[in-house]
Amino acid sequence: MKFSAISDIHVKNSGDSAEQLLLAFLRNPDVQSSDVIFLLGDIFDLMIGPHSQYFVRFQNYFEELKVLFKKQKRICYVEGNHDFHIQNLYKKFFLVNSELDSSLFEMDSFFEIHDSNKKMHFCHGDDLELNNPNYKLYKKIVTSPPLRYYANYLMPHFMIKSIGEYSSEKSRQRNNLRYNFESDLNEVKENFRNSAENFFQKSSAQIIVCGHSHVKDLYVSRNGFEYVNNGYAQHSKTYISIENGNISFKPIFN
Repeated sequence: MKFSAISDIHVKNSGDSAEQLLLAFLRNPDVQSSDVIFLLGDIFDLMIGPHSQYFVRFQNYFEELKVLFKKQKRICYVEGNHDFHIQNLYKKFFLVNSELDSSLFEMDSFFEIHDSNKKMHFCHGDDLELNNPNYKLYKKIVTSPPLRYYANYLMPHFMIKSIGEYSSEKSRQRNNLRYNFESDLNEVKENFRNSAENFFQKSSAQIIVCGHSHVKDLYVSRNGFEYVNNGYAQHSKTYISIENGNISFKPIFN
């Protein structure tokens, strides 16, 4: 089987370079020849809740989804830390587009697939990450049932947009500081490799596919598994391809 995966595109506005990257990925003939297309979180810089305004703000993306589903393409989506509480948004999408087969779309916190005698784990990566207690607390709060209810039924879109623009700017500032030097990148890379080693002991997955770190890596462990991360897509301009158990990075733009 063949799988294509991408994460951390961070589309902010319709027409921006990140959206062009996302559309190019979805339109790539090699990606469309996959058995499953994985969107592994932080596809958008801010998407929270089931607000119909997203269908207008990101019309090009949703139109592209229609094309893919009409071609019977299967898409699996893992929420990230910039796009979450969006299950009901996709339920609305299929209600409005009732001619589409909703079974072609799945959303979960992770996906595990067995293929080519290998167990593969696809996730955003934040749940695996070690040594980041402040983020773990943040994630626990924003994914809690009260916040989920508030995001789905009470929080207006304009408030999400305002809060998101502020928090996205703060996130960019933190990342600029965090990834200011090559040594910082190496530190993040090593932490995610150690996180993958720790996760392997619990899961025995031979291929672990992550995002979140914004650091591109393909790590072959002596313990018998591979960890792969596409990094920050706007920098790498690649996606992850796994075909018959073999991992490679491929360019989004042909």
